[in-house]
Amino acid sequence: MNPIELLEQKYPLLTRSEQTFADFVIQNPMVVIRYSLTEIAQRAKTSNTAIIRLCQKLGYQGFSEFKFSLSRSALSDNSSEVAEKDSSDSPMHFIISQYIQRLNQMASQISRKEIRQIASLICHSRRLAIMGFNRTGLSASQLSFRLSKLGVANHLVTDRVQMQDYMELLNSQDTCIIFSITTNIYHEIAQRLNKNGATLVLFTMNAASPIKKLCDHFICLPQISYSTKINFLDDQALFFIFIEILLNEVASMLSQS
Repeated sequence: MNPIELLEQKYPLLTRSEQTFADFVIQNPMVVIRYSLTEIAQRAKTSNTAIIRLCQKLGYQGFSEFKFSLSRSALSDNSSEVAEKDSSDSPMHFIISQYIQRLNQMASQISRKEIRQIASLICHSRRLAIMGFNRTGLSASQLSFRLSKLGVANHLVTDRVQMQDYMELLNSQDTCIIFSITTNIYHEIAQRLNKNGATLVLFTMNAASPIKKLCDHFICLPQISYSTKINFLDDQALFFIFIEILLNEVASMLSQS
C-alpha cells in the first residue's frame, strides 16, 4: 500500500493536526517530495515533530523513509499514466521529448548577448561567489567545479550561514551568482549585495522572483517539474545544460585573453 492510500485508510484515526498534514500530503505530494522537512512543516502549518510522529504512526521509521516511499510511488504512478495515455510511444521517448521542448524554449528565450556579459563578469570579477541551497546547491556546485577546471577561481557557497558572511564581504568589484527555483531565502542577501554595490546574477525558473529588481542580470529558464504529465521530472538537468552554454562563452573569452 502506498503512502497516500495509508493516509486515507488511517485518516479517521488521526488527530486533528495530523489530519491537517494528511490533507496537505494528499493534495500536494510533489511538494512533500521536493522540499525539506522544515520547509514542508512551514507550508503545512504544522511542526517537524508532528510530521515525524505521523510518519511513525503509518509504520515508517521517520520522515525520510516516508518521503522515499512517496517518491517511489509517484514515479511508478506517473510512468504508468504516460504509458496508458500514449500507447504508441514509450515513457522514455515522452520524457526525452519533454526535455527537448524545454531546451528549445531556452534557446529562443535567452539572449547570447546577456550570456556573454555574464561570462565577462565571471572572467574579470575580483571575487566570484556561486550560491545555491538544497537541490540548487547541486547546480551551483557543478558551475563551481567546471569553472575551476577552466582555471577560474570562485567561492562555492551552499551553506546558509556562509551566505550571510559572503553578503558582507562582496562589494563593487565582486560578482555573486545565485541558483534558485523559488528564491524565497535570498531577499536579505540580495538587498545587502545591492547596497554594497556587488553585481548580482540570478539563474532561476521563477519569472516573478521577488528579487528580480535587485539583480543586474536575471535569467529565467523553462521549468519542467510542474508543467508536464510526469510531474516527477527534475529541473536540475535544465540548469546543467544552461551551465554548459555559459561555460562555452567563458572558455571562448579565456582563450582570447
